[in-house]
Amino acid sequence: MADATKKQRIFMTGASGYVGTSITEQAIADGYEVYGLSRSESNDEKLRKLGAVPVRGDLSSLDVLRREAAAADVVIHLVHDFNPRDMRDYKEVIKAQAAATDAFADALQGTNKVLLTTGGALMAKSDPNGGETDETAPTPDDEIIPRTLVEKHDLSVAPKGIRVASIRLAPFVYGRGGSGVRLFMQMGARNGFVLTVNEGAATTTSVHVDDAARLYLLAAKHARAGEVYNATAPGFVTHREIVDAIAGLLDVPVKSLPLAVATEKMGAFLGRFLSADNKSSSAKARKEFGWEIKEGKAGIIEDIKNGSYVPVAQAIKSGAPDGKTWGS
Repeated sequence: MADATKKQRIFMTGASGYVGTSITEQAIADGYEVYGLSRSESNDEKLRKLGAVPVRGDLSSLDVLRREAAAADVVIHLVHDFNPRDMRDYKEVIKAQAAATDAFADALQGTNKVLLTTGGALMAKSDPNGGETDETAPTPDDEIIPRTLVEKHDLSVAPKGIRVASIRLAPFVYGRGGSGVRLFMQMGARNGFVLTVNEGAATTTSVHVDDAARLYLLAAKHARAGEVYNATAPGFVTHREIVDAIAGLLDVPVKSLPLAVATEKMGAFLGRFLSADNKSSSAKARKEFGWEIKEGKAGIIEDIKNGSYVPVAQAIKSGAPDGKTWGS
């Protein structure tokens, strides 16, 4: 007879990262055991402080992935091993991600256990009429990084008796003074201006990191096999609103470049990110999971101007060491 008091175990890649830290905290508070893949002693220590169990390895440690997935009740795969400032051959990223998913599938097949993978809302082509899009929207014609191929492979393991689903995070996951907003603040301070593209006219979506984390845990309970769910807060802002808020906090001007010039100077990825319209709706997740926006009710602009990014700006302007980078 199964032990009714035994805690459910989550195995997570990226457990010590930006989104993963919040998931780990919430999961442990909800009574889960969390085992997190860790590449270093510093990440080991961070996971232990969170109350999680570090598991040494990386995405190439396929035997470790199989072993830990087999012992887990839920697998959450957050790591997308790609640095947009590196732009190495994305075919290698696709190959590595597929190998990791296949390792999870080897361990989980026939169990109907949950495998949650991670994508991005920018994988959806914007509506030509300016309306909201859902998870069925086609891929953009100008997709710089074919992340859709990774998601398709992830979802392809569903017929093996695995309850796999993909969570598509908003372009701006914010809060706790971290992630992309922090990166743009660092860049703005270093350059003496905050960059935008085409006057910041593009509309984008956002989600507070703690709200996103809660969605993952709801999906662990309720997600249907082979489905995709947007992790985006209702309501949209323009890139201009975001950069104006950052510039105001740093006391620097905003500089706008045409897309072609921005792409030439900073690469296709950043140019695409800053110019892409995205109005991805999370209606599906809210309907199926009962997901609600809690920590992010005030929105990204308020958090930049008066919330968690204020001390970050103060530290940056004072010259304090700030080692945070993209996605941290």
